[in-house]
Amino acid sequence: MSNSNSQVLNRSTVFVPGAFPLYSYVHRKFVNERSGFEVDPEVKINSVLSQSGIIVQVVGPSKSGKTRAIEKCVGENNLVLVSGSQISKETDLWSIVSSKLRQPVTTSFTYSNSRNYEEGDTLKGKLNGAVVSSEYTTGFKKERAQQFEETSSFNTSPFNKCLELLSSDDKVLFLDDFHVIPYEIQPRIAAQLKTAAEAGVKICLAEVPHHSNKPISALPDLTGRIHTVKFKYWSEKDLVKIGRLGFDKLHVSINEASLRAFAIEAAGSPQLMQMICLNAAEFAEINEPLQTHTNKVFSLEDIRVILLNTHESIDRSEILKILDQGPDERGKSRTQYSVHELKLADNYEIVLAAISLSPPAGTLTWSSGTDNLQKRIDLICLSNKKPQKAQITRTLEHMQVLANTSMPSLPIIDWNASSELNILDPYFLFHLRWSEKYEKIRGRVQSL
Repeated sequence: MSNSNSQVLNRSTVFVPGAFPLYSYVHRKFVNERSGFEVDPEVKINSVLSQSGIIVQVVGPSKSGKTRAIEKCVGENNLVLVSGSQISKETDLWSIVSSKLRQPVTTSFTYSNSRNYEEGDTLKGKLNGAVVSSEYTTGFKKERAQQFEETSSFNTSPFNKCLELLSSDDKVLFLDDFHVIPYEIQPRIAAQLKTAAEAGVKICLAEVPHHSNKPISALPDLTGRIHTVKFKYWSEKDLVKIGRLGFDKLHVSINEASLRAFAIEAAGSPQLMQMICLNAAEFAEINEPLQTHTNKVFSLEDIRVILLNTHESIDRSEILKILDQGPDERGKSRTQYSVHELKLADNYEIVLAAISLSPPAGTLTWSSGTDNLQKRIDLICLSNKKPQKAQITRTLEHMQVLANTSMPSLPIIDWNASSELNILDPYFLFHLRWSEKYEKIRGRVQSL
């Protein structure tokens, strides 16, 4: 891998939100819910990549560590990463790969020829593409050397050249978010991936669960050629390991309550946990490993400041504003309800306030379980007058359309037919919870 153990140890190399965290990487394993057996996703990824003609597809929630696991398996330098959002026409994929491999699509050749000529010889050849001749008829013998050079250029096929280079250099083509490729060209891209896999190219796809069937839907011939490795959101226990492992490298032991608070706020995302821990180290003025191992206890107010500092690094303000305001009103204005802190709020504000309550949850049903949307709305509204399920359902459907229209390449929320709300972007959930407006609501509701 490109990272090396000679890397300087400091908080920025220990806690790395946007790249491979060499010093705080946690190798996770999962239990298969049906078989009950433990599964090591990294072993599965390497096993599938070793099979000729088979594409590995890692499926898991956004920011759940899929890319980092692939980097751990094959090495960052061996990965050729392309995002589906970069592809707008069917030739884009291989043009991007060609560029990343620094392979030109035009090749030039220069060749030359030389010969000695004697009296009476007729010289013929090409000069700049035209046939020319010269005859020497002097009365004495003379030798003359003549050299010709010609340069030819032609376009090579990016597709064929990329297949050759990817195979010969043992590179892995990693295509992220196949589902955001324009629908009309998905079948052609899928067909290209099938051909590339048959040619021996190692290919990895990454998708969120509700779009995992898109490659096969685009090209049914891929059935049996894609092996899926499933990832889940991280458990609180595994997220705590990130903090414990990283701070240990800096010779610091953070109190367990603080690490748990950070892990809860990370909402299953290792990237977010890395960012929170980085801000915690900065707050504690810890940059390089301390001379002696030190215990550090963060107070509740310290934790709040650390989380607010992290909030400044996560910008989901535009989409939050869009969802908070809702679609343009037509005719009759929206019904307002009495709620804590805001006094009056419409359905869109009530839904966001419900999502913002603790504990942060990536999935909420309408009424099942000990924690659900209905119970949260009951906490937020001050009187018996509150929105009913049908109203909330319409609100969530409108919010999903707004989110998909405003940020098509970044899924935010999903409300499905089984009355289950999924927050697909942990960064959005964190930004919502620590925005000034909704932190105040949460603080008021949950202090009662």
